[in-house]
Amino acid sequence: MNIKYPLESVHTLSVEEVMTAFETNAQKGIGAAEAETRTAKFGANIYAAQKQKSIWLMLLLQFKSPIVYLLLFAVAVTLYFQNYIEAIAIGVVIFVNALIGFFMELQARSSMNALKEMDVILSNVIRDGKTLQIPSEKITVGDLVV
Repeated sequence: MNIKYPLESVHTLSVEEVMTAFETNAQKGIGAAEAETRTAKFGANIYAAQKQKSIWLMLLLQFKSPIVYLLLFAVAVTLYFQNYIEAIAIGVVIFVNALIGFFMELQARSSMNALKEMDVILSNVIRDGKTLQIPSEKITVGDLVV
């Protein structure tokens, strides 16, 4: 297998040139074993997953907002004037707000992960001369998609 991937200016090539470059048969496609080899060499047909923020970073980012900065300034002012009860009350509001935001974001992350796992997109490809329906992430270089 001597496939040059990715091809430069693939849009300017004829179908025959693309088939030759990807070592694909126009009627039979590629074989199942060849598909496995190519997937191992070129990787799965998926986007690189974004790295998720750590739980601690997610919690700390709840304090990164103009409203929180304003409330922290209010805490500083009330402490300056020795109004400790008000300063504690504002601090509790800041903390509760951060906790609510944190748990909402955590729940949203969990829901998105569950949706990702449920979402399977199928594609029709020709392999070994047969039309097969496979998950789209299993499409590889040289597959004939119908």
